Amino acid sequence: MKYITTVQDVEYQIELLEEGQVRVNDATYQVDFSRVDGDQVFSLLVDGRSYEVFIAAEGLELQVIIEGVRYPVDVVDEHEKLLRDASKASGGLKGDFELKAPMPGLVVKVPVALGQVVTAGDVLVILESMKMQNELKAPQGGVVTEVPVAEGDNVEKRDVLLVLGPLEMDEDEGD
Repeated sequence: MKYITTVQDVEYQIELLEEGQVRVNDATYQVDFSRVDGDQVFSLLVDGRSYEVFIAAEGLELQVIIEGVRYPVDVVDEHEKLLRDASKASGGLKGDFELKAPMPGLVVKVPVALGQVVTAGDVLVILESMKMQNELKAPQGGVVTEVPVAEGDNVEKRDVLLVLGPLEMDEDEGD
């Protein structure tokens, strides 16, 4: 399985190989990664060089601190990347946008209501998965037209959590 990792607007293709090897784009590294303390501190060895790494989840984005430098990191598998690209290519600014669960989890909160106008970046649903709460945000502005889930619902990956309709309707659409 390949993963697409975006760090500071630069995209990297990462593939986990056998025996602790990781391919990043066209380079292969010997890697050992293990938890040191609690849930956020890790030991990372890359080709014999040691790093202490702190990782914290903020919504669907990770915050990674290595040698005192903070990096916002987005990681998706190749299938999720295809889904994202297809969603963008489908003309997200026109028509409805379906917010789908990126992973199985528990709906913790739906801070928006039916008919509410939202802007890009507004939190639409908070989903808990693997003991982490993820804020799922609006990729565009719109009007909440459907909320098929409620707080406390268990959902599977790709279940529709919420639908955003366009902000403006053509005059003919109301007839």
